[in-house]
Formats: sequence, C-alpha cells, structure tokens
Amino acid sequence: MKSSNKLAASIAIGLGLVGSNTAMGSATVTSDDGGFSTTIGGRIMVDAWAVDRDNDGTPSGKSGTEFRRARLFISGTMYDNWFYKGQYDFAGNGVSMKDAYIGYKGFDAFSIKIGNFKQPSSLEELTSSKYITFMERALPVEAFAVSRRIGLGIYNHSKHFNWAASIYGQGPGSEADNSEGYGAGARVAWSPINEKGSVIHLGASANYEEANDTGLRFRSHMENHGTSRYLDTGGIPGAEDATKYGLEAAAVFGPFSVQGEYFLTQTSAQAAGVDDPEFDGYYAFASWFLTGESRAYKKGAFGRVSPKSIVGKGGSGAWELAARYSYANLEDGGINGGEESNITIGLNWYATKYVRFMANYVMVDSDPIEGTNVDDKPNIIQARAQIDF
Repeated sequence: MKSSNKLAASIAIGLGLVGSNTAMGSATVTSDDGGFSTTIGGRIMVDAWAVDRDNDGTPSGKSGTEFRRARLFISGTMYDNWFYKGQYDFAGNGVSMKDAYIGYKGFDAFSIKIGNFKQPSSLEELTSSKYITFMERALPVEAFAVSRRIGLGIYNHSKHFNWAASIYGQGPGSEADNSEGYGAGARVAWSPINEKGSVIHLGASANYEEANDTGLRFRSHMENHGTSRYLDTGGIPGAEDATKYGLEAAAVFGPFSVQGEYFLTQTSAQAAGVDDPEFDGYYAFASWFLTGESRAYKKGAFGRVSPKSIVGKGGSGAWELAARYSYANLEDGGINGGEESNITIGLNWYATKYVRFMANYVMVDSDPIEGTNVDDKPNIIQARAQIDF
C-alpha cells in the first residue's frame, strides 16, 4: 500500500473507531509499518456553582452552570518523524481553536513545532486541564502564564531534564495596519528524582512580550470561570513591553504531593500617573490520595491518575483531598488592578482513568472594590463532571 493510501486509510479507520472502540480513552489506529498513526479524542467538562456574596451588588457574580470545555481533537504521525494536532472547543455556544500545529522530531538534539500551542510558561499551565488538581488554575497562573500563541518552538524531553524555547505572536490588535507584537520565552525543568510515586521537580521560565496596539492587560477570575473578575488592570496606559519570570517546585511522596509557583511581571509603561508597574503572585497546594494512588509525572508536567480500582469493575475509584492558597497583586505604579488571596479546598473522585468528579470550595478575600470602602469576601462552591475519550 502506498504511503498516501496508508495515511488516508488510518484516518478513515480512526474515525470509525471513535464509535466502535469499546475501551475508554482516545481511539488510535496505526499503519502496519508503524510509520503512520491517527488518534481521535476529546473531553467534556460540565460545571455548576453557587456564590455566597458577602455584599450584594458587588461583581462576584451569580450561581450558574456551563459546559466548561467540550473539545474534539485529531492528532497523529506521518513518515515516523512528522506529527500534527488539531483541537477545537465547542463550549459556550461557539467554536474556538486550541491546538493546531505541525512538528518534526527527527533531530537528535531537539524537536520543532509550528502553529498554535502552549508556550513554555508555568507548570500548572502546561499540565492539561484534564489532570490539574483543582477545577481552575490558580489566580497568578491565569494572570501571568502565557498559554497558547501562534509561534515556532523547539524543545527536548528526557527523564530528568526538559527544556523548551519559542518565539510567538501576541495576537492582532485593534488596528488593521499595526503590528500585532511578538513574544519570546524559554523554560527549563529538572527532576532529579523521577520514579513512579516519587518525584522532585524544579523549574524556571522567562518570557518577554512586546505590546501590540491594544497595549498590555493582566486579569484573573477568582478560580471560578462563571463569576466576574476582581483582578483586572485594564489596558495599561503607555505600555511598551513586559518581562515575566516564573519559578516552580513540586514533589510527590507516594499518595502525598505538594506544588507551588511564584510569578513576577515587570512592565515598561510610562503615562500620566503610570510608572513601570510591577506585579506578582504565587500559589502553593498539597494533595493526598486517601486510596493510595500517586500523581503521575512526565515530560516536565503532571499527567493522568490511574485508580487502583475501577468503578464498574467492583472497585471504588481513587479519592483525593487537596488544599490550595493563592495570591495575586495587580496594584503598582499607578495601576489599581486589585489584590486578592484565595483558599480552596478540593475533593476529587476518579471513578476510572477517564471519568472524574470534582468539588471545590473557594474562599475569596479581595481588596476594597475600587471607589468603595467595602471589602468583599464571597464564598464559592462548585462541582464538575468530567470525561475524556
């Protein structure tokens, strides 16, 4: 069979397997010689939440429900060393592109990737939403981590050392004839201990970003996607660029794990009342599997938890307790973007490797709302049902 026919056949068979494969998990088909493969999968996350507002009329939001994520992807390899992925999200009554890239892994020193993908920034950001310990990433991660951009990246993964570097666009601004700005970043991660159930992770990252014509803006939800934001700098007047730094640490000791990160963002911005504002934030959390499992670690990030027993096969799944403290400060140099700290308590039930239920209780402590003398301290209870395939 010709190579082109092998590829076409693998895609067609892969599409058929999505409906016929009896095992949970993404459907993969591989050519006889192993040079071509196609994987099709996705994830569904449905959330519900209730807000106990400390002060009526504050922007803490209302109770509600939503499909947090509803994604489909296709990925694969061609001629052994070429690879690709396309992923779209259909949540929120719209369609948005997530991953869309091609790459080449035939070099000994590094692999290369071109397209839309997560840039090298933050342990929690690079850990998939399928595997993060809490329903939402911590305050400073949303505020400062780079996430997905269109760019060109190189990287290398080994058991104990991971590195990545990239250049990327900032996205188009509001003026059609203006430059969109650019960014560049790098991250290194070292895991001197990396065994099943025993991990030490240390990492650092740095990103430089030039502002486009819409300027620079930093903001974060209060660890619930459906509520409004307290933290928001708005567009920073006179902003030219920002340099972001991040430090990471994590450890796994059997069923126990700890993780934390620190972020510092320095901006070059000069305008009336604005003088090079500097923002920072951090989080730390601990988790414990009551049923004895461990968090999985691979390629500088955390991965899928495998329960020791499966619900539906006589088991009770895996149960995890977790607690997190997070803090972010967006007030400096004439910018009043808010200051907030959260305490989150989480309970996760992994019924199978691919089905998870989550419950979080978030206690928010914000600075006085701008223009008032009222502190607002809403409490949020939220839950999620999640499946990936």
